[in-house]
Amino acid sequence: MYEATVSVVKENGHLLDYVKEQLAPCMGEIDGITSEMDEQGRNYFSLACADTYRFQVQRKLNDVVTQALTLGYKNVFARKLLKINTKNFYQNVLINTICIFDNEYDRQIVSRVVDVDKTLCLDGYYNFRLGAIKKKWQEVLKLVSDNFYVLSDNGMIVEFLQYLLESTPSKVKSLSVSMDGDDFVLYGSGDKVIEPAQSLAKQATCEEEIMLNILALKPRAVKIYHSLPLSEDFCDMLNALFPTEYVEVE
Repeated sequence: MYEATVSVVKENGHLLDYVKEQLAPCMGEIDGITSEMDEQGRNYFSLACADTYRFQVQRKLNDVVTQALTLGYKNVFARKLLKINTKNFYQNVLINTICIFDNEYDRQIVSRVVDVDKTLCLDGYYNFRLGAIKKKWQEVLKLVSDNFYVLSDNGMIVEFLQYLLESTPSKVKSLSVSMDGDDFVLYGSGDKVIEPAQSLAKQATCEEEIMLNILALKPRAVKIYHSLPLSEDFCDMLNALFPTEYVEVE
C-alpha cells in the first residue's frame, strides 16, 4: 500500500485545502483512503491507496504539491516582499498576475525537488528547498519593488499589466464569463468551457480570480454575464485592458 502525508503551518492552510480538493476526484476513483488532522499549529492530510495505483497517485500528488509551492507560496513570498496584505483590488490583481506568469517554468524546476516518497512539509520545502527559485522570484518582483510608487497608482498598475500582456500570446479569440454569486464559468469560442486557473492567494474575491483568468488567456474581446452589480474597480480595469461587453441577466 502506498501512503503519503502532506502538512503545512495553519496560517497557510488554504494551500493544503487546494491539495485536498485536487486529489479528491483521483482518490474517489480508486477507492483511496484519506484523513485529516490539526495539531500544534499544523494541518495534516494523509492518503493511502493500493500499490496498483501508486504511480498514478504519485504523479497527481507531485503535480498539486508543486503548484501549491510555485503559485501559492510565490503569492505568499510576493506579498511579504512587497509588504502587501490589503483588500485593494488593483494591488491584488497585480500580485496574482505576476505570480501566475512564468508558472510553467517554475513548475518544471520545483517538480524535480518534490519527493512524494517522503512526508511533504509544504513550508519546509518553501523555507529550505526553494532557494534558487525564490531568487528568481525576487528578481522578477524587483521590477515592482524598485518602483514602489506603482503600487499606489491604479493607472500605473494597469500600465504594468499591459506590459506583462505584451510578452504573452493570446490563448483565445473571445472569452465569455458567466458569473453566479461567488462562482464563475469561462467559455471560449464555440461555447467551449475553459478550466479556470487559480491564484492560490490566501484570500481572493471572485472578481480578482476572473480578472486573473482574463489576463492569463488574453482574449481579443470579453463578454461578462452577471446578475449582481459589478464593482467599479473591476469594470474600470477590464475596460482599460480589453474591449468588453456587459450583459445583465436575471
